[in-house]
Amino acid sequence: MRSEDGLRANGHPLGRKVRVEAMQLRDLKLRSGRATVWPPQWIESSGPGDTSALAGEGVLEGVERLGSRLLLRIKLHGRRRTASLEWDRPPGVGAVEAVLLASIGATVHELATRELPPRTGGGP
Repeated sequence: MRSEDGLRANGHPLGRKVRVEAMQLRDLKLRSGRATVWPPQWIESSGPGDTSALAGEGVLEGVERLGSRLLLRIKLHGRRRTASLEWDRPPGVGAVEAVLLASIGATVHELATRELPPRTGGGP
């Protein structure tokens, strides 16, 4: 649909490409406080003497969707641990889950720079 001023009805210029900034996993945020959610947070303590090792030092072994968040199974120093990843949309949980599932075996540090698919349209 064209308008007299050379814009489509949705406000984008005709014949021009709209620049879409690439979003990486480390860019996921919570609106409340605008805090980043990367690296993911452990959901359990590793026990007495826990030095709170960073999830970024581990290797992704699995991903499980739990409502609007993802549980990441991470191997760290020979032990399997679970971390939680929850953020405000966009992107949707399915898009992030697909990137993580395709990245099984990568270190959590490497995952931080994985690009998420660009958002197309206003849907979920």
